[in-house]
Amino acid sequence: MYKQHLLFLAIALLLSGVISAQNSEVQISPKGGVYADAFPVTLTCANGSHQIRYTLNGATPDGHSTIYSEPLMLSHSLKSRSDIYKILISPEDEFYLPDSVTKGIVIRAAAFDNAGKRIGPVSTQTYFVGSLGCDVHGLSVVSICADSLPLFAHDTGILVPGDLYNPDSIDKPGNYSQHGREWERTVNVEYYDTDNDGFNQIAGLRTHGGTLTRRAQQKGLKIYAREEYGKKNFKFKIFEEIEIEKFKRLILRPFNNSCSPAGIHDWLANHIAAPLNMGTTASKPVTLFLNGEYWGIYFIEEKADERYLESHYDVDHDNVNIVDNWSEAEEGSSDEFYSLYYALMDADLSDSVQYGHFSEKIDIPNIIDYYLFELFSANRDWPINNVRCWQVPSGMWHWIFYDGDWCLSDEDFDVYENATFTGYMSWPTSEWSTLFFRKLIENESFTKQFLRRLEQLNSTSFDYKATKPLFNQIQQQLNDEIPQQSQRFNNPQNMAEWKDYCYYIDHFLARREVQFRLQTRNFFHLNDDNVTNLACFPNPARAGEPINLLVESESDDIMKVEVYDLNGNIVYIQHLFLQKGENRIPLEMSGHKGVYIVKMGNETFKMIVL
Repeated sequence: MYKQHLLFLAIALLLSGVISAQNSEVQISPKGGVYADAFPVTLTCANGSHQIRYTLNGATPDGHSTIYSEPLMLSHSLKSRSDIYKILISPEDEFYLPDSVTKGIVIRAAAFDNAGKRIGPVSTQTYFVGSLGCDVHGLSVVSICADSLPLFAHDTGILVPGDLYNPDSIDKPGNYSQHGREWERTVNVEYYDTDNDGFNQIAGLRTHGGTLTRRAQQKGLKIYAREEYGKKNFKFKIFEEIEIEKFKRLILRPFNNSCSPAGIHDWLANHIAAPLNMGTTASKPVTLFLNGEYWGIYFIEEKADERYLESHYDVDHDNVNIVDNWSEAEEGSSDEFYSLYYALMDADLSDSVQYGHFSEKIDIPNIIDYYLFELFSANRDWPINNVRCWQVPSGMWHWIFYDGDWCLSDEDFDVYENATFTGYMSWPTSEWSTLFFRKLIENESFTKQFLRRLEQLNSTSFDYKATKPLFNQIQQQLNDEIPQQSQRFNNPQNMAEWKDYCYYIDHFLARREVQFRLQTRNFFHLNDDNVTNLACFPNPARAGEPINLLVESESDDIMKVEVYDLNGNIVYIQHLFLQKGENRIPLEMSGHKGVYIVKMGNETFKMIVL
């Protein structure tokens, strides 16, 4: 009976606390988001005896903050005057100071007693009003609000060079370079989709990325949902391409993190790679505001960590091993990976028995797709960097593609030399980082599977018909927002520069499939002399009926069949994977009536369509 009494008392106290919190919570209405025109905003509290105090600069309200007395009409006068964009948050020679920045309106409010003591939680809403000069051009918005000291104080601010700045080091590290929970700061995060749905909650903020990304003025950031902040997850369906609606951590990747002022490399690489048999990270362009000030174009995206694996592969996040860059345990242990690695060093994978043993440890279809995409995309920050693989202990190892900021820019990059390098280190490669690929291609079965899969991808995901619409999509999404990004960070310098660098990406996509095929043929010593006989049947064929090629090849090969009209114009091209010996392959052209010349390698024949 006594225990029941204590239980009822505990429940009563809990309910009393919940009711008290609800009575002392300030409601801000309407909620924040993107609006065309201004309107009045009302602050209310269920307990009418409380004072409501509010701030307009992103800071937490205190006993000295303004007392609310009447609805606040959204106007230029409510925009923050703190001008935090003038604070030096990167090395001085890398800092760009614009004349002004676009601003939203941040209202942070809380209930206080008459003595000026806060007695309720802080409510936050941010407004982006087009008629007040805050236009985000159809993009979703992320708004981060926090007190200034945790972000900008010389000793503890996570966004500034600060006490830890070392200008004599080549990396110029500073406060912004620090990792770990100690350098996580409490902030309020709002996410507004294009219809103003989203989430609004307290979260943790850290800097994110490599040395350059953290010290840059437009920094990489990472947000954490934690139970101690009030909510264990960010709950909202952010990304169209996946059905997941719950995220523990999210990355905010800055536009200027790309290898060129186009800013779209990572988004585009991940979307091209998404249909492949490997992990990729969902991504979406947003505009970021910090304490109401415009902070440029970012890409909100998944973090490829143990929680990502839990969501995508239904594994226990406490029971996975994640290894970065062929050595470092990001999560769990790297012991099994090292065991595999050192065994692979001494193995002869041309032996089918030994290859069979390693194929039980490595997800072969997965690693083939992973290598093919890294090679196709000509990633110039790989394989020594940006590598992540994972396993459930004692299970197979699988690979995830992430960080495509240096992809899709250099169609002539010798990717096979990069992937098979055997020297100590020549960025971005090293003997250590190329071991897996070098050993796997020793095996004839793996090589055949690799080449066959390449041919499939060349006609699907890598084909310009598939990549061009993705390029068009992201270019159209960002087009109207680029001038504002340019004005804020001078990257790109102007609209013309952005279009030029986007053109280079488009040019890469248009030419890369053919160039990659040629690089592959050269690397695997495939040559035109392999085709010894070429014909088709039926011949003559009737327009619209199936036509089949008959090809004799002396070895496995990837070849291109070209069909010319009698004026010498190419009317059709098809890439084929050939196996040694006789191949019967459908010619997928829908030919009109006429006489054509069909060429493959050094062989040609005349084809008649009636």
